[in-house]
Parts: sequence; C-alpha cells; structure tokens
Amino acid sequence: MTLKDMVKSMNSHSTLPESLWREVIKTITYILNRVPTKAATKTPYEFWTDQKPNLKHFHIWGCPSEARPYRPNEKKLDSKIMSSYFIGTLSDLGVKSFII
Repeated sequence: MTLKDMVKSMNSHSTLPESLWREVIKTITYILNRVPTKAATKTPYEFWTDQKPNLKHFHIWGCPSEARPYRPNEKKLDSKIMSSYFIGTLSDLGVKSFII
C-alpha cells in the first residue's frame, strides 16, 4: 500500500507518462532503502554495507535535466547537450542518475 500511494503521488506531480510506473517503483525502493525507519536504528543500506548512505545525488523524480551523451563522431560546433527528464538511479551499474 505504501508503494502504491507513493507511485500515485510521484506520477501526479510529474509531466511524464504513467507508463513509467516501473521506473517509479525502482526509484521508490531505492529511496526507501536509504532513509531511516521507526523499526530500526539504521537504514537497510547501512545493514547491508555497514556504511551511511550518500544522499547528495538525489533529485526530484521527473524534473527536467540536461545530459551530454557520448557521441564519438561529434564535431566542435555540434550541440553537446540534450534536454531530458530525470527518472531514477541505477546504483547497480554505478550510475548516479538515469534520464530519458
């Protein structure tokens, strides 16, 4: 029930399509594993890694962002930045943000 309510809230406060609900659930799970609860003195992340989680890379889900994609054949005067939206983190891959 908590996940469902959070999904509804995140989808209603962004301009992204509701078809991205899977990404919302991944992001919610990532967040919930890094915030404290009443049930324990540590976060789930601390129990797994014995380290305090770093929250500096958190952003608002669905916020406009800019990215510089890798383009090996890029010329000097080509546009280097593309506009996109932040939709979550990919911690397993070592990537701090994931955008579309």
